[in-house]
Amino acid sequence: MSAGMTGRERFRAAAARQEVDQRPVGCWIHFGSALWPAEISAAAHLRFAEEYGFDYIKVMNDYRFPTEGGLQEAREPEELRRVGGPGLEYDNRARQVEVLRRVREAAPERAVLDTVFSPFQTVVRTLGRSAVPLLQARPEIAHEVIGAVADRLVEHLEVTADHVDALFFSVNGSSRDEHGFGLSPEEFRDWVAPYDRRVLEAAADRVRVAHIHGYDLDAALTQDYPFEVLSWSHNQTVPPVEDLATTGPVPMGGLDEVASLYWPPSAARENVLDTRRRSADALIVAPGCTVHSDTPPSVIAALVAAAREPLG
Repeated sequence: MSAGMTGRERFRAAAARQEVDQRPVGCWIHFGSALWPAEISAAAHLRFAEEYGFDYIKVMNDYRFPTEGGLQEAREPEELRRVGGPGLEYDNRARQVEVLRRVREAAPERAVLDTVFSPFQTVVRTLGRSAVPLLQARPEIAHEVIGAVADRLVEHLEVTADHVDALFFSVNGSSRDEHGFGLSPEEFRDWVAPYDRRVLEAAADRVRVAHIHGYDLDAALTQDYPFEVLSWSHNQTVPPVEDLATTGPVPMGGLDEVASLYWPPSAARENVLDTRRRSADALIVAPGCTVHSDTPPSVIAALVAAAREPLG
């Protein structure tokens, strides 16, 4: 990080549309950390941020929810009830909290963002996409299970408040492509959106970044969600970044996470600078979604440099 504001100050000011000395920047990848102890995951996040000089650290959350009896795949709708119960031992929560604590302690000058997947997406990540037609077949079970998962996520928020600056809330189901898992708009409004809003409302004590995932978004489905910052694949889908230049949630993006895997650094630089211009330089600089783990270091370095370059 450069002299002037700390990365933490820069991120928090930008999220409130306040003046900053330069645009805050960060990036993230899935480290494959689902089975790692907390100290290794924390060390990987810290090394990644230090290597590139990020202003904020988006802490990935690859730990999976436990299930009653260790269920890994549901074959009947009733089996879905084995996810999200209050009596389970949530070791995933304990490990994620410890990762956050270690990152916060080691990097007080950087903003810390905690990744939380939406209740619906948490069920899919726990049992696989074959759970979706079971939820669709029994909407009353969908409400019960997704509601229970939402309760557990709210509990997670309560124990992470001291360690984070922001919630990075990843939403699936509102896209017309494969990332929507075949949900209809009616299903999304009925038994996905109410529980997303419950979690977001419980995070009002921190900056709320809504990451709306997918490449063909139905923006109307999440327009009433409470959040301060919007993260989305703006190079592929709506809304146009220009729409958020002066009003609405602060745009978070800049780098095309899909195309940049094989880009030279000059292409990454121009992509970020172009997005900054189109957003009237209101951007929190980031990829539109997680970058591929094999993204060249030169591309990530170009992302950071372009965030700090004065706009001509």
